[in-house]
Amino acid sequence: MIKIEEKLLNEIYAEAEKTYPNEGCGFVLGTVDGGRNAVQFIAVENIQDKLHAQDPKRYPREAKTAYAIDPKAMEAIEKDAKAKGLSIISIFHSHPEHGVYFSDEDKGMAAPWGEPLFPHLSYLVVSVYSGKVKNSSEFLWSTDKKDFVEHTIL
Repeated sequence: MIKIEEKLLNEIYAEAEKTYPNEGCGFVLGTVDGGRNAVQFIAVENIQDKLHAQDPKRYPREAKTAYAIDPKAMEAIEKDAKAKGLSIISIFHSHPEHGVYFSDEDKGMAAPWGEPLFPHLSYLVVSVYSGKVKNSSEFLWSTDKKDFVEHTIL
């Protein structure tokens, strides 16, 4: 389970509330020595509405119900993290007006062929109702269960 200080968690919650009623997204950077320790949060633009506007058949959902991160943004953040001796340890996104869960679409994006693309990463999901954070959980791949397992944070 991710070790994250309250101040950093509050930054993530502030982003979830700021982007409401759309889904917010971002990266948690940290170290993996002796456990997964969060050090920094970086919010990124949810480009889902841009993708939807360009190709609504391929991207039928809007930012209110989906998120997408520009791969170039992820690459730049990962490169910068490595230069600081850090790694991307979690990907954050919010669920406006929905509870905390790791949807089939989330699983499909994280593990499109049944195994995770990034097995060392967790997924931090924050639910937001009426613009206020309600709860959050981390979802981490379990090699035993061959599925993402929920760890409650809030």
